Amino acid sequence: MKRAVIVVGPPNAGKSTTIKEFKKLVEMETFHIFILRGKRGYILSCSFEESGRDVESTIEKLREYDFLVFASQGDELAEIHAALRNASFVVADVRIQFPKDAPEKAREVLRFLNSN
Repeated sequence: MKRAVIVVGPPNAGKSTTIKEFKKLVEMETFHIFILRGKRGYILSCSFEESGRDVESTIEKLREYDFLVFASQGDELAEIHAALRNASFVVADVRIQFPKDAPEKAREVLRFLNSN
């Protein structure tokens, strides 16, 4: 089952820090690609809102991966959810408000990706 996690929070809440902490918990193949339980995942730590990336085309390009980890400030959340479900991903949001919570939120991301 393909899974995606969106780390959601306002600017400077710790989204990128959470993703950096998550990278310490998995085997990184490249800067963006990780391996978990023999499956490949892809990380985009810059939010869709900050990067101006198109949601639909980004998810279409990455749909071959078993896991996706994205960041969002929340404005694009409904569109991200719809595009991920359309690409057959089960989706969870991990919400963060403060950078100090990043290590625990990273473990929450990992728990979801490891769940059956």
